[in-house]
Amino acid sequence: MIRHRPHWRFAAFLVRVQWIDRRATSSFLIGITLQTGVLTLALTRLATDARHALDLACRAALLTGVGIVLLSAMSSVANEFRYGTMENVLLGRMPFARLLAFRALACAVVVTPAVVVPFAGAVAAFPSLTGTRTVLVVAMVYVCLATLGYHSTLLLSQFTRPSAAVPWLRLALLLVGLSVLPFPGAQSIALVLPPAWVLRYATEAGEPGLPGTPLLFVAVTGCWHCLVWLLLRHRMDARIERALTDGRAAW
Repeated sequence: MIRHRPHWRFAAFLVRVQWIDRRATSSFLIGITLQTGVLTLALTRLATDARHALDLACRAALLTGVGIVLLSAMSSVANEFRYGTMENVLLGRMPFARLLAFRALACAVVVTPAVVVPFAGAVAAFPSLTGTRTVLVVAMVYVCLATLGYHSTLLLSQFTRPSAAVPWLRLALLLVGLSVLPFPGAQSIALVLPPAWVLRYATEAGEPGLPGTPLLFVAVTGCWHCLVWLLLRHRMDARIERALTDGRAAW
């Protein structure tokens, strides 16, 4: 059962648990070390100017971070049934939906090396990137990963085999959100997803001033949150109830 404790202590506990879980998986270690290092080295060599470097740093952070966040979301609910703890979780003082949000936030924190290292490489290559814009871009990346973790948890919990859906969801996010494969209208279509707004702000010219693009990023992220919540929240509750009634194997 979840005991009453200060939110910051509980959040720190979840970060520790997420770190232990992710550290035990080879894909996390590969993503945090090899992929992050290779992408950072590539952006310092390929970037032609400061804006290009910031754009590549965003892409590197999201490319690695999305995979790790989906890996966590894939097992966030299923593990409660696998380890027989779902009943205790539901009887805890914290609402289950809030617990999922805390877990998503903790996962975003655990992904910090994959987020910070590419931006550190970009700043090292172009010291002019030191400033408000870079800090705000990094913050937007964290918000993007945290909300993606929460939304993908609700979405993947609808599948009998979440692991089979993860590659397709990751592919859609990268192809559409990051416009990995250029096609007519790709950049316009990408704006329906939050990552595209992060990239747009990273490549905009001028000083931050009134953060119009970040506000649009918050609006798009909020719309996605409302949509996913309305469509999937009760479906997940029904599936959990059915699994508890029919047995854990039903999950």
